[in-house]
Amino acid sequence: MHIFEYPYVIITILVIIFLVMGLIGLYFTMKSVKTAKGNSEKSFCGIGKIENDFEKAGQMRKNRCLVYVCVSLDSMKRLHSESKAMRIFDKIKGVLFSYFCIDIDGDISLYGKNNFVALNDLSEDEIAVRINECFNEINEIFVKYEAVNIVRINFGFCCTSSTEVPFKTALDRAKQACSMAEDKDILYCQWDNSNGKEFERKLKIENNIQNEIDNNRFFLEYQPILDAKTNKIMGAEVLSRLNSATEGVLTPRFFLSAVNNVGLNQKFDYYIFEKNCKWISSDRQNRMKYVYTINFSRFTLCDPTLAENIIKIIEKYGIDYSCIAVEILEDKSLNDDERLAMTENLKCLKEKGVLILLDDFGKGYTSFGDLAEFDINIVKIDKEITQNATNPTGIVILKNIIRTAHDLGFKTLCEGIETEEHKKIVADAGCDLLQGYYFYRPMPVAQLETLLKRQ
Repeated sequence: MHIFEYPYVIITILVIIFLVMGLIGLYFTMKSVKTAKGNSEKSFCGIGKIENDFEKAGQMRKNRCLVYVCVSLDSMKRLHSESKAMRIFDKIKGVLFSYFCIDIDGDISLYGKNNFVALNDLSEDEIAVRINECFNEINEIFVKYEAVNIVRINFGFCCTSSTEVPFKTALDRAKQACSMAEDKDILYCQWDNSNGKEFERKLKIENNIQNEIDNNRFFLEYQPILDAKTNKIMGAEVLSRLNSATEGVLTPRFFLSAVNNVGLNQKFDYYIFEKNCKWISSDRQNRMKYVYTINFSRFTLCDPTLAENIIKIIEKYGIDYSCIAVEILEDKSLNDDERLAMTENLKCLKEKGVLILLDDFGKGYTSFGDLAEFDINIVKIDKEITQNATNPTGIVILKNIIRTAHDLGFKTLCEGIETEEHKKIVADAGCDLLQGYYFYRPMPVAQLETLLKRQ
């Protein structure tokens, strides 16, 4: 007997098969609906949801920690490409989602194009730990994509349990804390009353900085630079100070960010440079025996007319080119056009006899590539490398930098020398020029002149 001779048996088998397939399909459909629901509950939300959740938590007198995250991709876009920058951004986005949403049952939202706002109930100590753990994973992405010191990320947070702090106030405070972290070049900053006042002070300086320059309220101080072999002063770094009408005397730490934020880099750099040239010209015979190094932002050094402007100022005051040294700050990355303009400017100035220094080598945007590309005379080694040379790894790094610079025909200057040990280490490593508090702190013009007369 063959089964196919009985049609009702075949029909029964087919019905059973269809029922089983239907049940399997229903199971996976329900599972996908459940998963989708879970994902919708835990995903990037709108800023409106965060505001509502913040206010609800406040009514229940719960602790609320609002985190503001700023991601800067501009340098990555200039140095590499928009597509690579966005790939990195997507990776960062995933890590932030994991650390500030899934793991701690919080909310996170995109805020603007590259920034984020997250809400959770962690304590101040817990959120600091979470930020550090989050950054460690993000830093692995930077290493993988060669974006260390190119893509910047900063965190600011504000924690409160007060019902009197509305969402907008908490968000402004988190933003302020993030801005403070960026200014101080640290990973994160927490808002409190003290740094809130500091931020207000920063804004006040920023709003007045144009008038401070126009009213000539800046003055110069000088920090001597010594020859490592003779221990005699061969020159000094020119340092600017602001005698603010409202804030008193301020160092660059307080006003340089204001200069940058309002786009006055070029005006400020030329202003300080001319101020120094004018001072040299009032006693050429004695002052032109030394070299004066002056910081220039890379923003200014990319100005196509920079070399022409510098030459005009030097000739206006009738001083020798050889007593002037331009220090290249490490304050921005460069695209191809900017790098070309800067290279041409430096070449022109060096041909005239101006010395060129690469400042803060080993930090930020400065690299061994700059040694090959820019026509410089002196490599100024960052103070952290100098001070870390007290351990075996640090001394190897310092010696390698000095040896490489010498092999390329450059002299080296170690800054940040603060102890006898620092002095001995850098001298034994073969450094040519020395600078730091161990020898002299920045000093007024009158004190420098007295010091030079004793030599």
